[in-house]
This record gives sequence, C-alpha cells and structure tokens, in this order.
Amino acid sequence: MDFFDFLISRWYLSLPLLITLIFWYIYETSKGGKRITPSQAVDLINNKDAIFVDTREKDNFDTGHIHGSINIQKDSFEKQEHLLNKGKPVVVITENGLDAGSAGVELLKLGIAEVYLLKDGLISWQEESLPLVKCCLLYTSPSPRDQRGSRMPACA
Repeated sequence: MDFFDFLISRWYLSLPLLITLIFWYIYETSKGGKRITPSQAVDLINNKDAIFVDTREKDNFDTGHIHGSINIQKDSFEKQEHLLNKGKPVVVITENGLDAGSAGVELLKLGIAEVYLLKDGLISWQEESLPLVKCCLLYTSPSPRDQRGSRMPACA
C-alpha cells in the first residue's frame, strides 16, 4: 500500500492532520506583525520614516542590505534596544521571510507599536530590482606619522 492509498483509506486520521497543518501555517504566517510587499515598505520609509531592521548575520548583511537598515540579530534585540525608536514603524528584514514572525514577536514585546514584516524577505526586494548596499573593508593610505594604513568599513 503506498502513502496516498493509506491517507485515503484512513481519511479519519488524515483529515485532522491536514486541518492541524493548515491552522499551524495560518498561525505561523500571521504572528509578529503585518506582512508587506517591498513597495509598501518603500512607502513606509518615505512617508512614516520607518526603521528597517535586518536580522541576518553580519556577514550576510555586509554582502548586501537595504540602504539605511540596521543590523540587529534576533537574540540581541534587548541589548541593542537603544537603536530602535519606539514611536516609529519597524520593518523586519530576513533572508527569505521565514524568521520574520518570531523577530516581530520579540519587537512587539519590547514595546514597538508598529511592526511590519517584509514578505518573502530580501528575496522579494531583489526580485523587484530594488537597490542593495554592499559593504567592504576600505584600506586607507599610511599616515605620515605612523606609516601604517588603517582599515575601516565602507559601504557603496
């Protein structure tokens, strides 16, 4: 007996499982804030001076991020709460949008009133051909005093 025959012949077991999965999906996609498209996110930053919070790892953030976004990982929201203005809307940015809900829940716990989640994350931003900023290390020429060059991040 293959899998689908099993599901059909045991419909009284399959149906509750299917319903549970549907409710779980609805719950997971609705928690943490309203999901918005990249164009809606642009409107928020232009009209309401929203803050973009990118929750990806620092290395991923440096390879490309939305201009003006700040990089705060989910586990350090409380430590870096001073970077957030509780009176402004916050747009949570992740790689693909899957972790945005849990990050939104954490921001709501910190007292952020308006939390939005970028639907499908940075992938949707790139699909709409919106710009990203890339960071790299900039080497400066040696100063006459110490004859050493220095490194500093430069975003272009």
